[in-house]
Amino acid sequence: MFLSKPQNIGLYYQDVISDIMNTNFDIALGLVEDNLGTIRERVPYRDFDPTKPAEVEVNKFYFEGNTVDRIMVVLRSNGCNHYNSKKGCSMCGHYDGTCEKPITAEQYFEQWKNVVSGSCIENQESSFDINKYPVLCLYNLGSFLNPEEMPPEAVEKVFSSISEFPGIKKVIIESRAEHVESDILEKISRVYSGIIEVGVGLESVNYEVRELCHHKSMPDLSVFEESISTLRDNGFKSLVYVNQKPPFLTERESIDDAVMTTIYAFERGADAVSIEPTSIQPHTLTEHLHKTNMYRVPWLWSVIETVERVVRHFDDKKMDLRIGGYFGEKVLSGSQGVGPGAERNEIFPLMTSGNCQDCSDRVIDAIKAFNETYDVELLKNQEPCGNCYDSWKDALKEEDHRSIPERIICALGV
Repeated sequence: MFLSKPQNIGLYYQDVISDIMNTNFDIALGLVEDNLGTIRERVPYRDFDPTKPAEVEVNKFYFEGNTVDRIMVVLRSNGCNHYNSKKGCSMCGHYDGTCEKPITAEQYFEQWKNVVSGSCIENQESSFDINKYPVLCLYNLGSFLNPEEMPPEAVEKVFSSISEFPGIKKVIIESRAEHVESDILEKISRVYSGIIEVGVGLESVNYEVRELCHHKSMPDLSVFEESISTLRDNGFKSLVYVNQKPPFLTERESIDDAVMTTIYAFERGADAVSIEPTSIQPHTLTEHLHKTNMYRVPWLWSVIETVERVVRHFDDKKMDLRIGGYFGEKVLSGSQGVGPGAERNEIFPLMTSGNCQDCSDRVIDAIKAFNETYDVELLKNQEPCGNCYDSWKDALKEEDHRSIPERIICALGV
């Protein structure tokens, strides 16, 4: 029996195309999650000391018009709930640095006390004094504001301790957007009165890129926008992370996506944006694709172009725009030698953005200098490299006319 011909053939085909697109999206998402599940199963057992932090480092940072020393403390944790429930984001390998056994509020605070006392510092040239660092990054390999990851008791005790060090003027923590709630912010404010900046991952303003390429599991942008409003209403600063070049995008698409997302974040009220060029981390989808020659980290030239285009959009206005992963750092405490990648710090990437051997070092130095000064001229003044600049230009010409789901199905559906 034949189906009767629809009265509006145009609308009929639109519905058919929409159904196909939705089906492809679901198939692609399933493939991403299946592959992530297989990859994450390869993470070996991890038996870290729950009273010692994963990492402590000092790096250079721009704060209140000056270049200052910033201390970054990464607490050992049980990991991100997104990882535990849906195997996490496609490029994130931080789970390698987490503990298998549950960490208690007391153990989290013990980690912090071991930092303050200096007992966990391995590389000391002089006596350690946390009070001499005006900016403190305090991370937990997940969401600091999620009570299922960081017990509120531990959060309050740590911030109460920080308040005893007047030299610390600003604290930076991180959280997924859905965990930014007034209750926990109010608890922090009751014990600490300094500047607090909360880093929230947006990654991409594009739905398919965010949900399929990043596997962010944040389908509704209102969740992000509400987090920015909640932070502002409670007197907190917002830092938005924009990931540049997730898998399945061309080089040109990755620039366009990062530019649009950064502009969107600022226009929605973000106080600062950090553009995060994708690195290769162990036990991630990006590492898997890199090994099979289906992914290349972003060119440093692309990172520079992204920054320049954002600055031009805002008429060269000086803004709090950073490039993640490129700060002049010195590691004070690293791997405990018992996790995957124990020959290196288990949360360090295997590879970061790059150009060629002739120019990568000088361009990275320029990016670090930009992060220390916010002087965009340091990036604009980078001379094209005779060895690789034309290759980058050729990479920008590459096109892929397939949809994002089609690319994923082709890459992972074998």
